[in-house]
Amino acid sequence: MPDTKPPLGTVIIVGGAGAMGRWAVRGIAKLGTAKKVLIADIDVSRAQQLADEVGGPCVPVRLDATDPAALRQAFVECDVVLNTMGPFSKFARPIVEAAIDCGCDYLDIDDDWESTVEAFEFDAQARDKGLRVVKGIGGSPGISNLAAALVARRLDKVTEIFTGWSMRGAVLEDEPAYPSTGGAGAAVEHWLIQISGSIRAYRNGTEKDIEPLTPVELLYPGKGQVRAYTVGHPEAITLPRCFPTVVSSTNLTSGPAWVFDHARRVAADYDAGRVTLAEGAGRLEDMPAPPVDAPRTRDPLAQVWALARGERDGEPLAISVEPASMPPGKMGGGTGAALAVGLELLRQGRITEPGVHAPEGVIDPHDFFSVFLGFVEPAVASVDDLLIIHEGPVG
Repeated sequence: MPDTKPPLGTVIIVGGAGAMGRWAVRGIAKLGTAKKVLIADIDVSRAQQLADEVGGPCVPVRLDATDPAALRQAFVECDVVLNTMGPFSKFARPIVEAAIDCGCDYLDIDDDWESTVEAFEFDAQARDKGLRVVKGIGGSPGISNLAAALVARRLDKVTEIFTGWSMRGAVLEDEPAYPSTGGAGAAVEHWLIQISGSIRAYRNGTEKDIEPLTPVELLYPGKGQVRAYTVGHPEAITLPRCFPTVVSSTNLTSGPAWVFDHARRVAADYDAGRVTLAEGAGRLEDMPAPPVDAPRTRDPLAQVWALARGERDGEPLAISVEPASMPPGKMGGGTGAALAVGLELLRQGRITEPGVHAPEGVIDPHDFFSVFLGFVEPAVASVDDLLIIHEGPVG
């Protein structure tokens, strides 16, 4: 049956002129999801530039996301708030709180586990107001969660879930029309936060703090033995909420070992107080040349992926999944497209449960990937063509 629901009214996207927000704005306009899209950014000239580029429903709005009164003034006439403003450890809580206070549905691309946990404090308030809050509908988390949910449901019992992303995909598309404004950027600061101190994962049926950047060896169906490293993303602690038989859940990143050796040194200096967050992020962005003896092998893992282990018909089984192709725009393109798809599913009435949720709690994976496939290049015809799924031994 064709979708006949009208577009949403007014949607505001905080940080809309930024490296992630730009791609979400483009995706929303492509889908025709909203009558009006307010591109809210402290750099209103850049917001105007993006509005001129995209056209259609886009209107630039100056917004200082550190000002709680300004947030509420901007949100009060809106139907949905989208948040792409990082680092989320700083901006997530005040923005989601303002959105709920103003009676707005809310979606974001939050990839910090701490602020995701904090957001669940607003669950009762959101339910009382009938508001739908979706935390982390981007690449990882987002695509990764829904991919994991899809393969976990192919098992009679799921006991372990791994979600992951490759460092080669965790880079931003160079857009000369939108030059860098200086500094390492929120994405790199986030990465430093999530590889320092301790991170949250799921072990032996409960949440547990573990050490970041610990190597993990996996037997990956379709690829064989692979290595990845622990990192602090929300999927590790949200997926067990939907799959209560899970005893272990971990988020991983992958890439050359020398990259993670450098990252550990930077994280150690940050933990010891020898560098600030900005200084440490700058060192991460200014990556040294690889050692002369470093292996010249390509990371076998995809830009984003998931792996579930458990049982089917009484036998142990592992199932892996990854997209065959992704949207253009590298990390920004994939993340922005996923957020736009989340908003489109909200418009279609496919996200109905009020309260605060991770994507896998309120979004059907097939619904998500059916819309998402319209963004990927090379193009694919169906969800079956989009998702590469392999089954194999647990190992």
